[in-house]
Amino acid sequence: MPIPQFQELRIENTNACGYRCVMCPREKQTRQIGYMSIDDFDLVLDRVGPFQGQVHLHGFGEPLLDRSLLQKLKRLKQKSPKSHSLIFTTLGVKIPDFQALADSGLDQLNVSLYGFSKEGYAAIHGFDGFERVKSNLEHLTRAIADTHSPLKVFLKLPSPKLSSTLPVAFPPETVDFCKWAEDLGLVIGYWPAPHNYGDGRNYNQPARNVLCPVIDGMRKNILNVTWDLSVIPCCFDFNATIRFGNLREKSLEEIFSGPEYLQFVIAHRSGATEAYKVCENCEKNDYGN
Repeated sequence: MPIPQFQELRIENTNACGYRCVMCPREKQTRQIGYMSIDDFDLVLDRVGPFQGQVHLHGFGEPLLDRSLLQKLKRLKQKSPKSHSLIFTTLGVKIPDFQALADSGLDQLNVSLYGFSKEGYAAIHGFDGFERVKSNLEHLTRAIADTHSPLKVFLKLPSPKLSSTLPVAFPPETVDFCKWAEDLGLVIGYWPAPHNYGDGRNYNQPARNVLCPVIDGMRKNILNVTWDLSVIPCCFDFNATIRFGNLREKSLEEIFSGPEYLQFVIAHRSGATEAYKVCENCEKNDYGN
């Protein structure tokens, strides 16, 4: 079979995270916690070859915990200078060097932020990091200005309709917070809905009689690689229960012509997905978040 024509790479630099967000099924993650080495990152880039699409350097973890992230970004720009690199982060971690981050070659930094007060933030993120996030945003935007960096910073906030699903509070200070963020030059966007993460949560009704977009849809064009180089179908398989192959052992051509991938395709086209528990509760959304 010809391999899919990937338009987006999702390379998990780590699945470690100190947060315990209510919408994230971290408590169900049983796979080993680890960090992708520089050598393994180079191997992924070599397997893929020159690339001009989006490259997500994050996975089921906090990417800024990876102290080799800036080295990886440098390697990416060397090998695929026309790629667009981005991360999703809580930004609730200690940043050793804001100017180095601003000048790293990272194109886009998306901050996932639920809660607009210290109490509201801690209630949903499971961590009292609200003031640290605000301080980090101030330092980062200052570093971007000082270094004339093209790095764009976006805030991803919960839309008000999520208050019926998640314990999100929208205090009067919300307007002031958004004004503060916009004054810093940040672009504000909104999460449309929480995810089930396959069998991780039950926020939405699973889709029935709908073909998985990994088989025939936008997600077919996304290559997902875990920190230990397993190729998985999509980012909703947070525990990497479905592994098509490992890039240390096989090329992309071999993996996408192999029995694991072919069985996955046949099962979904026939509707016989009982062997894929993570898929049974999936919404099968065909969007890129």
